Amino acid sequence: MHPRKRLYAVAIAACGLFPVSAHAGFYSGDELYAVCTAEKGGKDYFEKSYECLGYISGAVDAFNTTREVNKLKSCIPGDVTISELRSVTVDYLGKNPIDRQKSASSQVFAATRKAWPCPAAKKVIKKKVVKKKP
Repeated sequence: MHPRKRLYAVAIAACGLFPVSAHAGFYSGDELYAVCTAEKGGKDYFEKSYECLGYISGAVDAFNTTREVNKLKSCIPGDVTISELRSVTVDYLGKNPIDRQKSASSQVFAATRKAWPCPAAKKVIKKKVVKKKP
């Protein structure tokens, strides 16, 4: 092996030994905000718009599936459009720039919960049964 190629191989292998921190999500709120607020005149506007809508609707579908599995109904009304989900999310991200470093999915969740809060769960009051001694 040529000495230079060997040096490259060693350097590449060494890079694999250093740990890289993992993020809680694949996509940050900043990244989602950037694609959702792309300039209309930009050459990649349509791609970014579809990426924005696709991410938000996928996140909401995942939240609703989780609720369904847990025998709960969605808190988002059935007549809400994807465009409304996008507006609520972009508005939330715009008003909460400090939180945009968190995962995009957590920000979509926070935005939809703020717009359409789930009704408070009813507290189940359990009565303590006292057995009388015979």
